[in-house]
Amino acid sequence: MKSSRVIVFGVAALAGGLAWLVASNMTAPPPPAEVAADEPTIPATRVLVARYDLTIGERLSPSAMEWQEWPAANVAEAFISEDSEPDALREYDQGIVTAPIYSGEPIRSPVIATSGRGFMSAILPSGRRAVSVRVEAEARAAGFILPNDRIDVILTRVERGDSRDGGDLFTSETILQNVRVLAIDQTFEERDGEKFVTGEIATLELSPGDAELIALADEMGALSLSLRSIADLEEGDGEIDDDVARRLRGGGGQGGSVRMIRFGIQGG
Repeated sequence: MKSSRVIVFGVAALAGGLAWLVASNMTAPPPPAEVAADEPTIPATRVLVARYDLTIGERLSPSAMEWQEWPAANVAEAFISEDSEPDALREYDQGIVTAPIYSGEPIRSPVIATSGRGFMSAILPSGRRAVSVRVEAEARAAGFILPNDRIDVILTRVERGDSRDGGDLFTSETILQNVRVLAIDQTFEERDGEKFVTGEIATLELSPGDAELIALADEMGALSLSLRSIADLEEGDGEIDDDVARRLRGGGGQGGSVRMIRFGIQGG
């Protein structure tokens, strides 16, 4: 056999071996990947967060809140967690926001005013005051006055021995109109077998100046509340007229008592 043929056969055999080697590498399964080490699990808990930005004075609703997973190590004491307050969506419904809360931010219980401490100051508009006055038992509009109703305040006073026959002279006048009722204590009473609701202490929303005058009027005589119709809700401005204010400042006599409201708690 000629040497040239031997060389050709050798080259062909070598090429075939290389081709088989390449084909084997292409069809062989890849080597098994290294098993990654198990990553440590971070303990988490669900906390109550805002679904959207909440502003001061805004009332909460279930649609404004939701539960969200939060690293347990980063849950502050003020956060509302599902473990400690599972009924928070219901309990904080209608609560009032006293500080801005941004979307996705955990809701902190100290910045939500509920029906307890801080609620009254949260619902007061800026520059207004909450004043609580004692109302005569027979002058409460039969117990039908409720929070957010609008009322007129009537002052009735007696001037001893000022009538023509020497007897007592009784006078009355409306000293405030269209005043918003913030709260009224409601108790159930029964007379002649009939049950009805009454309120002895009414908390009114007033300006600082009118708060002083209503305290003066309360010392001068008996205060009555007159419930206004919803149809004339926009009439009047809830302020004491200048002429009435002058008469009150020049009056005298004795009357009931006045209480101020701070953080929803009655003071003496």
